[in-house]
Amino acid sequence: MSGLTHFNPKAGSVPYRSLFSNVTIVPPNTSLAYISTQWAADPSTGELIDGVEGDYFKQSQIVYTNIVAILKELGAEAKDIVHRTVSFLEFTDDIGKAAIEGMMSVIPDEWKADAFAPSLSFNGPAVFHRPGLVYAVDMVVAVPNRK
Repeated sequence: MSGLTHFNPKAGSVPYRSLFSNVTIVPPNTSLAYISTQWAADPSTGELIDGVEGDYFKQSQIVYTNIVAILKELGAEAKDIVHRTVSFLEFTDDIGKAAIEGMMSVIPDEWKADAFAPSLSFNGPAVFHRPGLVYAVDMVVAVPNRK
């Protein structure tokens, strides 16, 4: 699908550590899917998975495992992500690194080159609805038009 254009205009702030693009342009006649906030939930129970409380790396792995499955169900992949919003309970460079390493450990190898192309919004510190939850992601994805 794709056909998205990601870039950094001359105006505006520089992307933090080059981990995203400031602007994404979606081509005409493209459908958009808005993926609600994904967190380290077991899809069958809706509960926080045991053993991941407070762990950014493990929660990122679960979040992106679920996101990969959602994108595949939509017929999309990393190159089709228009924008993502990440939320952290707290943030340091080490926490950000743990979240990125968790993501990169579970996304398909052929998606890794596009992992940092989409524009990004950062929310932190965030307040979450479950104790132990420290990381969540939502996104907008360009998907094939459905008839």
